[in-house]
Amino acid sequence: MTIMSIPENLRCPKCGSADIAEIIYQPAEMTEELLRLVQAKKVLIRNEPPPANAPRYYCYYCGYEW
Repeated sequence: MTIMSIPENLRCPKCGSADIAEIIYQPAEMTEELLRLVQAKKVLIRNEPPPANAPRYYCYYCGYEW
C-alpha cells in the first residue's frame, strides 16, 4: 500500500473545497501512520475491493469522489 501525499493545490472539482482525502482500499493492516492520517482526515479507508475505475480522492465537504 502506497499512501500518496495530496498536492496542496488540489481542490474538489465539484465544490472547490480543499477538505479532501485519499481513498485507500483494503489496507493490509492499520498501522500507527495510517491511523494518524485517518484521524487527520488525509486518508479515507474503504474495506472493500477497489471497483473498476476506483476513485482516488474523497471530498469531506460535499462527498464527491473522483
